Amino acid sequence: MPTPTPPTDSARWPVLLVLGLARLPLPLLYLLSDLLFLVSYHLFRYQRRLVADNLALAFPDRSPRERAKLARQTYRNALQVLFETIAALHLPRRRLLERVTLDNPAEIERHLAAGRSVLAVAAHHGNWEWLQLACAARFEHPVDALYKPVGHPGLDALLARLRSRFGTRLVPVGEAFRTLLKNRGEARIMALVADQGPRPDEDKVWYPFLGRDTAFFAGLEKIARLTDAPLVFAHMQRLSRGRYAVHFETLAGSPREVPEGELMARYVRAVEAQVRVAPQDWLWVYKRWKYERGLYD
Repeated sequence: MPTPTPPTDSARWPVLLVLGLARLPLPLLYLLSDLLFLVSYHLFRYQRRLVADNLALAFPDRSPRERAKLARQTYRNALQVLFETIAALHLPRRRLLERVTLDNPAEIERHLAAGRSVLAVAAHHGNWEWLQLACAARFEHPVDALYKPVGHPGLDALLARLRSRFGTRLVPVGEAFRTLLKNRGEARIMALVADQGPRPDEDKVWYPFLGRDTAFFAGLEKIARLTDAPLVFAHMQRLSRGRYAVHFETLAGSPREVPEGELMARYVRAVEAQVRVAPQDWLWVYKRWKYERGLYD
């Protein structure tokens, strides 16, 4: 795992705040989450408008009132996920696995038992940080998690500390192919969340998603074909506050046998199905459709 850059003095206060909050019990963190929602939803108009614009693009058939209600639920859930993630810095393994139930871990284990690594993919739906931690806590095989730095030295170091709990090894996206080739003979789980939009200068592919032509990272299909590791999607469902269920579905047992482009298409369809069932649990608080096809291809 790469060594995070030590935070400078100017970067320390967010880290100290998070470390302090992480010591609080989860019920109190939920209370703070609710209070922050009441304040921030009315103060931070840019984020509120961003969510509203995204929902209007994805669900034009819903009434303005329905979308406004969905926007409030989305914003509230996003804050809950933030505070749950903070709590995960000290959440014991047993309590984590009580809150994140893996319905069918055998779907992952059967591939690993055959001596094959697994490419486990998910979406920014539910609590993806808890999902990765639960997999690392539950499975005996090592877990590698692909990640991109957030750009704040202190928070990068803190996220590295959080995500590496229970033995997860963090792999920068730029080192994914080299790491995969190095560990080719070892059965491992590589975890990846690939539903966010790529930057204009990044390699991308386009697929229909929520009724719009949408850019996705091209790397997922490349990784799957390079390794021929079974591609398994983790459906995450919120059961109640702080409780989730995860169902694993193998999208492709042998990726190299699947026609070009179909692996990513299956992933996109799985993400869309999950979002349509529970749109309030997806991460809408960023500009998902920031450019149209043809502008940067």
